[in-house]
Amino acid sequence: MAPRFRRRRCRSSLPTRRPKRIPRLLNRRGRQPPPLALPVPGAAADTPPGAVPSQPLNIAPDAPPAQNPAPPPPTAVPERQSALPDTSDVTGALPSRLPPPNFVPAQAPVQVPAPAIDTDKLPAIIGGPTLHAAAIAGDAAAEYEVATRFAEGRGVAPSNEQSAHWLEHAAVQGSAPAQFRLGGLYEKGIGVKKDLAKARDLYTAAADKGNGKAMHNLAVLYAEGINGPADYKTAAHWFRKAADRGVTDSQYNLAILYARGIGADQNYAESYKWFMLAANHGDADAAKKRDEVATHLDPQSLEAAQAAAQKWTATAQPDDAINVKTPPGGWDPQAAKAAKPKPAGTKPGTPEAKL
Repeated sequence: MAPRFRRRRCRSSLPTRRPKRIPRLLNRRGRQPPPLALPVPGAAADTPPGAVPSQPLNIAPDAPPAQNPAPPPPTAVPERQSALPDTSDVTGALPSRLPPPNFVPAQAPVQVPAPAIDTDKLPAIIGGPTLHAAAIAGDAAAEYEVATRFAEGRGVAPSNEQSAHWLEHAAVQGSAPAQFRLGGLYEKGIGVKKDLAKARDLYTAAADKGNGKAMHNLAVLYAEGINGPADYKTAAHWFRKAADRGVTDSQYNLAILYARGIGADQNYAESYKWFMLAANHGDADAAKKRDEVATHLDPQSLEAAQAAAQKWTATAQPDDAINVKTPPGGWDPQAAKAAKPKPAGTKPGTPEAKL
């Protein structure tokens, strides 16, 4: 029976808007019919249509005009027998109107794929020249900033696809925050095609650099099974690493695995310790579980577990694993300078009063 631990992921600060689904319009225009070959009047019955040129009908020539001539009697024109059957009730009947001479049938419509988005072309409204130049030049921090603005819709229309594109650029260069957030998009299929294997690889890359949230999400993937059965041993390994870095949900899940003996040897003292640490962060469920586990410990073991929890300190995460550096003055120094308010009572062109 699978343990009932928490399967929620660590969320990134980027909002995840689902892209609107655009209905695909099908081109129902069919192929134009070719010109019809009519039977030759007066030809033998077995003559195929259009095989010989049509002969003129046997009609007497007109008499020379006379004064006040009487109208000639109507000449009977023999009816032409249609070579086509009656198709009034047949689905897909050919049109009754004949195409004009020298008609060239139209070719079947060609489905032209939609033009690809020029993702490397930044709109002018997304930021100033500093951000533009740095992102186009391949600066990972600038690319991450562009991805953030596309995700939040800050100064530009929101686009999960554009956000994923720029996160991909930053992730390739080794940005752990970009790898963590891009892994979340691949795990949920937002802005990209869902791919758990790629999400695992991105989480692993960020976790190896010390990102605690990536460690937790990676552990959840292994606990749920990445395109296969659950791997609780590997999940416990990453839950432990994330718990050491202070991720509360990983501390709770690790305590569950220790209490049940799944993915790790059963150890009530370790389970109590991690439940206690999660409870110290305000987790009410962890506090209840901690008290339940305490009933399985003798007084000496309980005291040792409490002491271990009190002495515990979180492992620091490297700054570049969780933060993205920005240049001095930010990415839009011109806009910040223009928006900087002046103290009340000062006049343009005069120095500010000293206090």
